Amino acid sequence: MLDLALIALPNLALSNPRMYFSLGILYIAAVVKNAGYRTEIIDYRGGIDKRLPEASVYGFSCTTPEITAAKDLALKVKGKTVVGGAHASLCPEDCEIFDSVVVGEGEEVIIEIMENFLDGTNMPQIIHAPRVRDLDSVPYPAWDMVESPFSEELFPGERYGKGAKAMTVLASRGCPYDCNFCGNIYRTVRYRTVPNIIGELEELKRRGVYYFRFEDDNFTLHPQFDQLCCEIKRLHVR
Repeated sequence: MLDLALIALPNLALSNPRMYFSLGILYIAAVVKNAGYRTEIIDYRGGIDKRLPEASVYGFSCTTPEITAAKDLALKVKGKTVVGGAHASLCPEDCEIFDSVVVGEGEEVIIEIMENFLDGTNMPQIIHAPRVRDLDSVPYPAWDMVESPFSEELFPGERYGKGAKAMTVLASRGCPYDCNFCGNIYRTVRYRTVPNIIGELEELKRRGVYYFRFEDDNFTLHPQFDQLCCEIKRLHVR
């Protein structure tokens, strides 16, 4: 039996739900795997078409279009359930059916959650996670734990056909602005170092990925933006 099953759900707001793979799930999977827990990622983006493996804990990372499917599955599984992501951070009161709700970034609390669940220790239902101060300390996403983490539609854009294999990347987290329409709960920005970012792009190149889409709220705010662009140019990518 698995310690943790992480579930990627279909996003009904996308014309092709397989266009994106959640970076949140890939980061959490890397952290949990590195800690020695038995974990798998279940890819349901194309539809819930296979049986879930038995696990002590089931984890979900949800935007609002994915939360209904997460709730349906959470009611059916026998293990403990934990939810994070944009919807849980903005609307934790809407996630009361889950055993734990993570508000904020989950990388620094997921191991404590796992330990408590596996030991049978009670935890607060809503957990306000500390911000990850050193983004370089977060391991690279666990791309190898998913059969198809990359996308042929990501680079040309949704509804615009297929192109080369591509992957999303984050060089920073947070945003200094306060736009009414935005769901970002962090109003300050933390940045990864240039060598750390370039190292991730090099790892992706080894997997045949030469196209990248930076998903930062404001990519050009990086304090070493010019240096980063020069280093990316040396990688001979598009």
